[in-house]
Amino acid sequence: MDLPASTIPANLSAHTAESYDMSIRLLSDGLLFALSDTDGKPCASCTYPFESGAEDYCAAVKELFFRHQHLTFPYRRVHISYQPQSYVLIPSALYEEGRGDYWLRSAVDLPDEGKGAAVMEYLLPHQDKMLISAWDKPLYEFLRRTQVGTEFVPDFALFLQDTERRSRQHAGKRIALSIRQDKLDLFVFEGGSLLFANAYVITHDSNARTLAEETLFYLVTVWKSLHLDPENDHVAICIRRSADGSSPDRDDLQQTIEPFFRHLELSEDCQ
Repeated sequence: MDLPASTIPANLSAHTAESYDMSIRLLSDGLLFALSDTDGKPCASCTYPFESGAEDYCAAVKELFFRHQHLTFPYRRVHISYQPQSYVLIPSALYEEGRGDYWLRSAVDLPDEGKGAAVMEYLLPHQDKMLISAWDKPLYEFLRRTQVGTEFVPDFALFLQDTERRSRQHAGKRIALSIRQDKLDLFVFEGGSLLFANAYVITHDSNARTLAEETLFYLVTVWKSLHLDPENDHVAICIRRSADGSSPDRDDLQQTIEPFFRHLELSEDCQ
């Protein structure tokens, strides 16, 4: 599926791409492509689902790049949002460049010498902390070769920034939970400061109630360990859509969680 002729700029080519900025958001089952001009005005967007039969996730992404040439054009800027496999939150003052794997190995199981895992570093805006993440190394190297100078950020970055801003507006803590296909990303803020960050694996089950109950389980677990106040603390949940448009049942999540957390907000695709 190529971009409709009515949405893609008529002059877009390898020679004119430097007049545009490209954003790619990697999804669990495809990618979202967006194009804007140098003033930031949106020009085009399209969701590309993966083709069936790919050997793995990296191969599926490569197939889309080979199929849609405009993904490989030399744009002025390229921004790619990725889904970390796991991560650890550390104080920025303790970080040494090139030693991100040291911190990551203290929290997750990495292959020997980082084989198969790229160590990604994300400095949190307005924080004295940073996230060290593990991601698909072959895919990272492919994208870095294909688009030189690409900016890589976790796909929950904007959600985090919005949660930080909102947490400064009221007393108490604010829990931010991002639901993707196979993981829950859970963060806790207080007064604009990020206190906690962790990813939890979702068990694959077709029963929507199971996902809602899993979400509640992790919320309650963190609530107990961090002594959260369900009467005053706020919970914000971002439900991510897949390339095929599917997403967890919003009503079921609300009905399951709301009896335990008074201040609950649910939104979809917070980016």
